[in-house]
Amino acid sequence: MIDGVKFLIRYHKRIFDIAGIAFLSLVLAVIVWLSSDSHIYFSKDSGYYDAAFFLKIHGGSGALKRNIYYTLDGSEPTQDDYLYDKKNPIWIEDATDHENVYAARTDVGCGGFEAGSASEVPYQAPDYLIDKCNVVRAAIFDKEGNCVESITGIYFVGFQDKKGYEGLYTASIVTDPANLFDEEKGIYVEGVDEDSNYRERGMDWEREMELTIFDGEQREILTEKGGIRIKGGSTRSLAQKSVRCYARKKYSGDNRFHVELFHKGYFPHRITFYAGGNDYCYKVKDPMVHELAEGMDFATMRFIPCVLFLDGEYWGVYYISEDYDDDFISDHYDVEKEDVVMIKSGQLKEGEGTDYDDYLAMRQFMVQEDMTLPENYAQAGQMMDMGSYIDYYALQMYLQRHGDWPSSNYALWKTRVDEGSEYGDGRWRWMLYDVNSAGMDAIVYDSLAEVLHDDEMFYSLYQNEEFRRQFAERILYIGREILNAEKCSEYLDAYGKTMKISLLESNRRFYLTMNAEDFDSNREWMAAFFEQRQDAVWDFLVDNMGEEWLRQNGIQK
Repeated sequence: MIDGVKFLIRYHKRIFDIAGIAFLSLVLAVIVWLSSDSHIYFSKDSGYYDAAFFLKIHGGSGALKRNIYYTLDGSEPTQDDYLYDKKNPIWIEDATDHENVYAARTDVGCGGFEAGSASEVPYQAPDYLIDKCNVVRAAIFDKEGNCVESITGIYFVGFQDKKGYEGLYTASIVTDPANLFDEEKGIYVEGVDEDSNYRERGMDWEREMELTIFDGEQREILTEKGGIRIKGGSTRSLAQKSVRCYARKKYSGDNRFHVELFHKGYFPHRITFYAGGNDYCYKVKDPMVHELAEGMDFATMRFIPCVLFLDGEYWGVYYISEDYDDDFISDHYDVEKEDVVMIKSGQLKEGEGTDYDDYLAMRQFMVQEDMTLPENYAQAGQMMDMGSYIDYYALQMYLQRHGDWPSSNYALWKTRVDEGSEYGDGRWRWMLYDVNSAGMDAIVYDSLAEVLHDDEMFYSLYQNEEFRRQFAERILYIGREILNAEKCSEYLDAYGKTMKISLLESNRRFYLTMNAEDFDSNREWMAAFFEQRQDAVWDFLVDNMGEEWLRQNGIQK
């Protein structure tokens, strides 16, 4: 009797278990069925394809049978755009034969600057069909007309037959075209007012975008949403502008881009697409100097050459570069982000209002106090990293920087408090940037004499013999080890092999200037500068310090 009862209990329990599993399976099936209404995806991933193909959009076919709408011009889809028909998938081909749209605009700025002056050369839109990729954006909407999900696909077709891409990264920035080219809110155009839109700054002039990056092997390494702004000073007026992309939680849910572009374990908050600054035709000075000077006692950035497409149209050669901010400093120097203070060209870029007072107090002390007194010079060394300052100034002078430096285009940082770490000691340290305006046109130019005349802080520190000795040693060291003729020649040769074809096409697109002979001449001119600059540096050290003083301090050419 007891055994019979036990059997019945086990039997009914098994039935209940089976029923429970069946019920759960049904619930899961319903959830999947309903969720298909809010999930869409393309039949092919973004990337490079040798031949044309049909692109399908899957999803949106669950209980509510939601329609899929799509665009091909970079704009966010609405219910007024193309309605996707599963019987007629989207034909994806080499889009280069499509009409130029954004590249045909002439309200994006000047073509360049006249040699030797700040006069602008009028921009001429390309008179040929530029390269293009396919940008497909698709979305589904709820019954109230709200977008439930949107996706973007980037497709390069037939690029195996095109020149100027081999080995380079490729980047695509997609945003609603109005964000760039609308007269009222477009950040890339002149606009309707006298003050060009592209000169505006700040969050009001940041626009949402989606950034996709492919590496040199054409593998997709990043697709994320973020914000885009125009970057730069006077070069904002060029037709090919530098742009900066920001990772923000309001766009993607995170304030970092999830890609290790520059350093292992470093996920940047900002990524800059750098058009070369004043070196806009050849784009070599900044990446070259930063790479060769990496490891000196100041901050440097890394640069990755790439080709940029803006809303599907070829936008020329850029460099993907790091950008100085509190995230950069915190990650590179292992300090607390909240403690970072940064000054750029005399303006507080990171920190609080009282931090700027510390900067002014440091400068005032350096200028007003007698630096020949050991106690004053020692105190100066407690306020700033003297080695960083000397290395930074020595390099700039070796490069024959003048005009926009040292009065501007300088940057320095420190921690607000002494964190007890190597770099978190509260002392000011320097940051290299914008060497694209380095002269390199007058090899024998006496940079030291000019800086002594123009920079009162450097002049004051220069009165100290120990400072002078270290400066002379470091600037000569730069000529022997950092920017010596052999290293620079090797860099320029490699740059020519990698970048020549790409840059010729980029300049054809924007400036209608520079042929292969111009490119080779620029390379030879730069190589000649570094071959002869060390002799010129020694000569101006002799002129300013005296050969006898240099000999007595053991400083040799």
